[in-house]
Amino acid sequence: MTVTTIRFQDNVYQKVKEMADFEGENVSTYMKNAITEKVEDQQDYQEAIKILEASTGTVSAEEVRKMVFGSNE
Repeated sequence: MTVTTIRFQDNVYQKVKEMADFEGENVSTYMKNAITEKVEDQQDYQEAIKILEASTGTVSAEEVRKMVFGSNE
């Protein structure tokens, strides 16, 4: 496991600590979870871009509405 150090201005650290306290976590766990979530979001985004780039077809607005809202809209 790798250990890293992050330097914050005191006022920024205080905000992070308040958020961690609100979530019932210590600062290290809170930051680790926040960073992990950001990395996962970026991976999901990159995968979506790959799928879009590989797609050769188009989808009409009507088809999107049916996919999102069902056939009753």
